[in-house]
Amino acid sequence: MPIVMQYLAANSADEALIADDIIDFFALSIASVIQNDTNLTTPQLQRKGVDAAGKHIAHWVRLLKLDNEQRGASLLAMTMGAVASDETKQ
Repeated sequence: MPIVMQYLAANSADEALIADDIIDFFALSIASVIQNDTNLTTPQLQRKGVDAAGKHIAHWVRLLKLDNEQRGASLLAMTMGAVASDETKQ
């Protein structure tokens, strides 16, 4: 994930990474997977794939919210290195 974030920031107009850039990148990635899935041969099946992706996202949002509340830091912040681990705080 950090490499993707660095790439997106480096290729933005002012090197500022915004949520919309991140969401757009991953939405395009998911759409590409769904569009290329040989099992999703009709628009209806592709819609089901999109619905399934949405359910996966909602599931992870709930889990990450709970995890963030317990740990006190988001997965994104930790992944990007914004939050030091207990070992590095010494």
